[in-house]
Amino acid sequence: MRYAVIGLGAIGSVIGGILAKSDEKVILIGKKNQVEEINKKGLKINGLNNSIFVEKVHASSDLTLIKDSDVVIICVKSQDTKNLADELKKFIKKSALIISLQNGVRNSKILREKTGNSVISGIILFNALYVKPGEVKLTLKGGLILETNNFYKDTIKDFSEILGKFKIESKIVTNIEGYLWSKLIVNLQNAVTALTGQTIKESLIDKDSREIIIAAMDEGLQILKKSGIPYKSLPDIDPKITIRRLKILNSTLLKLGSRILRLNENARGSIWQSLNRGKPTEIDYINGEIVDLANKNNLEAPINKKLVELVKEAEKTNKTKSYEPSKLKKILNIK
Repeated sequence: MRYAVIGLGAIGSVIGGILAKSDEKVILIGKKNQVEEINKKGLKINGLNNSIFVEKVHASSDLTLIKDSDVVIICVKSQDTKNLADELKKFIKKSALIISLQNGVRNSKILREKTGNSVISGIILFNALYVKPGEVKLTLKGGLILETNNFYKDTIKDFSEILGKFKIESKIVTNIEGYLWSKLIVNLQNAVTALTGQTIKESLIDKDSREIIIAAMDEGLQILKKSGIPYKSLPDIDPKITIRRLKILNSTLLKLGSRILRLNENARGSIWQSLNRGKPTEIDYINGEIVDLANKNNLEAPINKKLVELVKEAEKTNKTKSYEPSKLKKILNIK
């Protein structure tokens, strides 16, 4: 089996590194600075079975090199999916399976429509921090949800078994749509940590940040419900239960809980990481998705709408701390 991993941020580096370490035939496609560093110094993943280092990795910025790949794994930001798909269809073979391991709910449909290939969605349940080109850190251990496809059943099974050897267990489901929406609701907290500059752990312990996260997630769930969109609970994470726990647990218990979950002190959301790297964020495909859904159904999502606006302001200067939590809470009119 020949693999290609496109996008060498935190997630792409973890997945690509595992495949390379497993001696699979894999080509990693990324930006020039990433590729040069990886080809010169290898790829290091800290926090995965302590740490793994892959000395010899085939990385390139040349998308034509995916032409012989049987499985193409997409790890780019959601805002880059359309342009990538337009290029992908020129080189990808029609028998190749595309696996989208991206945030948001639209990517697989875009990839399927533009390439004509079979596409399945995957949901990442671990957290990884992009340290620098060629080095990432696993900051929260977890697994993966993969969509099934009867024609590619063995291919999906083989991929999940490779990840399983590194303690990233896969749950394979027939209908992933409800899980995608559930992950999106959980990811609404990403905007909050991006604006306060807090780690995920700090945001859960801080009373004001916690109340903002609760309000954003609760608003998101209400929009889903009123729009007639069901969600399915992720393994160990149900948005409703998460909201309930955040409401009743105090900072001390939440701090203890984060230790039990082995949430690393440095765990960061993807939107903060994009701002920190001076890159556009996925805000339109996370909190913005709730705003779009509300607009389509003549509903209002004022909290998430404002969070989108504030993150877009932060993008102009790449600020990784725009507001103190108490000030942000006031701006969002959360009592």
